[in-house]
Amino acid sequence: MGLIARLQERLLGIAPWDAGHITDEWFRAHFEYAADVVNHWVGGVLDMPSARFLNFGCGDGITDLSLVLRYGATSIHGVDVRREYQKLPRIAREQLGMQRVPVALTFETIQSGDALAQAGVQYDGIMSWSTFEHVRRDQLATILADLHACLRPGGYFFIQIEPLYFSPYGSHLRRYDDTPWHHLLATEDALWKVIENHQGPIDPAEVDFGFADFGVDGYKRFVFNEYKALNRLTADELVQFAKGAGFSVAREERRTVDLEVPEGLLSQYPRDWLVNNEIFLLLRKD
Repeated sequence: MGLIARLQERLLGIAPWDAGHITDEWFRAHFEYAADVVNHWVGGVLDMPSARFLNFGCGDGITDLSLVLRYGATSIHGVDVRREYQKLPRIAREQLGMQRVPVALTFETIQSGDALAQAGVQYDGIMSWSTFEHVRRDQLATILADLHACLRPGGYFFIQIEPLYFSPYGSHLRRYDDTPWHHLLATEDALWKVIENHQGPIDPAEVDFGFADFGVDGYKRFVFNEYKALNRLTADELVQFAKGAGFSVAREERRTVDLEVPEGLLSQYPRDWLVNNEIFLLLRKD
């Protein structure tokens, strides 16, 4: 954030905003629900206004913006392998009537596996929302160890993943395919045909701000490639990787779905893998 913007905010305060302008359901979900969840888990163990945060996999930055505006966060640095956060000034203007993004927010594009601890910055809190299922499996241990090094002693790391891979919609393709566990039942070619042939609108809450960059067909291919790259991490594996990196578990919650599991899947996978669709994990660096 430039010096002029910092001076402007110091003199005038954070730019006015109005949630009554919100029309986009993706924005609403991340500005309201996701931010509320992060604050619920992190706000109870850290002082949001004084803590320095890192958001690993910040995406478009909407949740970070909400944490500043609604919960008083004053320092959030978001990192991501994509540059969706560059859209945030426009998004904030369209959805909140906000003329400038708060100086509390900074963003950085990284490469997969970059050593963030080399920057020498120590954070009080780290958060990661629906990101770790996309991390290459062979990089999970290294990245978690690096994030452990980024966290000050006594700091906390909040991770959320939904949906987990083996759950009914763990393919992340539900915007196109509403058949539970279809990715575990069908061949990859058959699954792609369902996506490719999908007609009609997508649930507005599932249409992110990157959709327009790809177009209808390009976005189908993008999300299908994302599906193929999923690391298939289970909740138990996530906890074990975290402990292996030196974290202790401060709190954990796993959510399940109430759907009848096909018998054929029960003979291939543990039932808890198939019904556990979400994990909230609060880790601590002792």
